[in-house]
Amino acid sequence: MPILHVVTGDGIIFDYPFTGEKITLGRSKNNDLSLKDITVSRHHAEIRKNKQEYLIVDLGSYNGTRLNGRLIQTEPLHFGDKVQIGLTRLTFLEKKSAGPGVFDTLILTTDGDFETGEQRIVESSPRKTSGQSRELLVSMGKAPGWIQPGKEEKAGEQTSMSDLARINKVLFVLYEISRQLNQINDFDQLLKKIMDLIFIVIDADYGFLVLLGGQEGEELIPVVVKHREEIRKKGKELKASKTLIRKVIRDKVALLTSNAMADSRLDGGKSLYLQQIKSAMCVPLWRKDKVIGVIELGTTRLTSHFNQDDLELLKAIGSQMAMVIEQAALNEQIREEERMRNRLERFHSPQVIEMVLKGDQEAKDRIMDPKELTATVLFMDIVGFTNLSERMPPREVTILLNHFFSRMTDITFHYDGTLDKYIGDGLMAVFGAPMQKDDDAVRAIQAALDMRKEQELMMTSAPDDKRFDIRIGINTGKVVAGNIGSPKRMDYTVIGDPVNVASRLESIGEPNQILIGEETYRLAKNRFRIRPVGPKKVKGKRDAVMVYEVID
Repeated sequence: MPILHVVTGDGIIFDYPFTGEKITLGRSKNNDLSLKDITVSRHHAEIRKNKQEYLIVDLGSYNGTRLNGRLIQTEPLHFGDKVQIGLTRLTFLEKKSAGPGVFDTLILTTDGDFETGEQRIVESSPRKTSGQSRELLVSMGKAPGWIQPGKEEKAGEQTSMSDLARINKVLFVLYEISRQLNQINDFDQLLKKIMDLIFIVIDADYGFLVLLGGQEGEELIPVVVKHREEIRKKGKELKASKTLIRKVIRDKVALLTSNAMADSRLDGGKSLYLQQIKSAMCVPLWRKDKVIGVIELGTTRLTSHFNQDDLELLKAIGSQMAMVIEQAALNEQIREEERMRNRLERFHSPQVIEMVLKGDQEAKDRIMDPKELTATVLFMDIVGFTNLSERMPPREVTILLNHFFSRMTDITFHYDGTLDKYIGDGLMAVFGAPMQKDDDAVRAIQAALDMRKEQELMMTSAPDDKRFDIRIGINTGKVVAGNIGSPKRMDYTVIGDPVNVASRLESIGEPNQILIGEETYRLAKNRFRIRPVGPKKVKGKRDAVMVYEVID
């Protein structure tokens, strides 16, 4: 039976079994797998069982679905494939190979609770990071050979080269952890790299990183396991104590034991005894004020014990990892927002984009879903373009249209309009979708007047054989606006009778006329000089419609 190994944008990890013929994924609660992620559409994607294969299908989501790093519509899904939906990462796995591959090397054993006894623990807080690295280096430097400036050197009191070498390693590791954030985008790879860096400065036999996961956020999920090369060659499985991990998470403390077998605190930790661990330390991993997991290091060598400096160093790294994890999540959110902005920029003005991106949760979640609203629709067309294009080479026609549409689109965006589409030698713009304003009709007419002025300005410098006129039709009413189409192709548009009427008004206009419908006139009559044209019969309407012309 297949499963989805899920890693959410905020670090929650769990496995979701594929038990039926289909799994639906999205933000809406009625999905099989509901993802609490602002960059995920309400009904984003689904995984279907099709005969002997599985398919991943994007349901016209706004930010798209990525399979192994590329955007897809419908693709076969194979075991091991990685799916990206918003900030959430999913891996399609067989049940026997669930998880990121560390479950076979790390077994979390069920032990009894800690018994009462002397508690050698130290405080751990995500806020105590200022100056922590400097204090750590000072404490490490106060070795027997530490010399204060001005003091006479004495034999045997010079700082040893090994102490200086370790201080340099600490500085290098703290620097590298911050640097890797800007080089590694994959969260799992980032955590593995940090564990490699920890082993550079702390002499451990093994280490692992466990995150809290599961749908309830209480399950312990190993995500990184590392051994010294000699230990790895032995091929032994690693057993870790839930007792120690749970205490660190529950009490939000860092814990050090110099001899696990003799430590009364760990009498309930059978796995520690069975592995003959001589020294272990465990520190919490933070995200803001919440513990989301732990880092644990251990050694089985009698000659290698962890000390307080080791614990402080691991705490410092854990605190820095808190910032790294937070920044990694923020970076991914920024990348998703940038992708959303790039798609919005094709159709909407910068002002509308900012309103969408800065809107509340509901606005972001539903902005492109089809919904009924009142909008003003503008159609603009070049008069006699067919004859014009017959006299010009195709390349010149393309250059002329691109130049003309660029100016018309800028005017549309200037008045917070939405570019619906280019239609041959014309365009369709909408004012009031996806976000309505009280003056949508007024801004549509202002845009039309500016379009006419811009066209007149362009014609003053154009050769006689390249001059043309335009006509514009505008109408206001109830429309349905949103992403409309098939899962393979979705476009943001508006549909409804007011759209058809606006198109008909444009088609009956004279060169350089701006014709508007009854509702547009009612909303804007006090702002412009408008004259009644009278009832006009238009295609597709049984009754004549009242038409007005905008003078200026």
